[in-house]
Amino acid sequence: MKKSIKSIVAAAVATAALVALVGCGGGASDAGPKVAVPSDPTNEGRALLLLQDQGLIKLADGVGLTATANDIVENPNNLEIVEMEAAAIPAAIADVDFAIINGNYAIGAGIDTATSLANEDPAGDAAQIYANIIAVAAGQETSAKTQALVAALSTQKVADYIAQTYNGAVVPAFSTSGDIPAATGDDTTIVVGASPAPHAEILALIADDLAAAGWTLKIMEFSDYIQPNVALTEGELDANYFQHISYLNDYNAENNTDIVSAALIHFEPLGLYPGKTASLEGLTTL
Repeated sequence: MKKSIKSIVAAAVATAALVALVGCGGGASDAGPKVAVPSDPTNEGRALLLLQDQGLIKLADGVGLTATANDIVENPNNLEIVEMEAAAIPAAIADVDFAIINGNYAIGAGIDTATSLANEDPAGDAAQIYANIIAVAAGQETSAKTQALVAALSTQKVADYIAQTYNGAVVPAFSTSGDIPAATGDDTTIVVGASPAPHAEILALIADDLAAAGWTLKIMEFSDYIQPNVALTEGELDANYFQHISYLNDYNAENNTDIVSAALIHFEPLGLYPGKTASLEGLTTL
């Protein structure tokens, strides 16, 4: 079960043959710069809105976060949108002019997140819809373990670490908390499932803080987005930390589970990264 994000990327590259090249709107037949974007519905709309925010394309009115390449109505640079699995994009960055990459995949692939040419607005709509959460079984939102975990993750220490470590690829989504509640009784171990980066890294930061309040933090790393929710539902975990609320809602609907958000912790803005082309300079903007 323990695999790095780099392993996920390597596995995802094997699916690269399924990549679809989509001709964008704008009426031109000659393809221009290639831009890799995530192909899943959750992230493609965000990626296209990021391109629109940079003035590189115009989307049909009202499509918002549900946008697809078919919704592009103006494309002055004849951008060629390359839809591919999000995890595969970092490995393909040298083959495209630009790439829009999820923060966790950029971090896991060792990409310097400070090199991004643009990022999603951390104060925009996506920041609330796609903020990463601490998820727990329904009814455990106010348990002692949940309160201690959320308090430990919601400190200025964590906010500073995120700001200093991830160069805008991860931004805090919490209000600073008070003291961590002290552990009582015999059950003082908090077992949390997490993806390796940045979630497990952030959790590792708070282990000593929880220990000072009498808690033992056990981090279980997962390499996929299904098993952490399975393990939580089956009682193997007290909480998990890897997903946003939109994904959780879809998971609950599809699996008839009752997992809930205990707190928003951070947001991972999509970043626009240079590939074969170093900058946006010279591109026409709308």
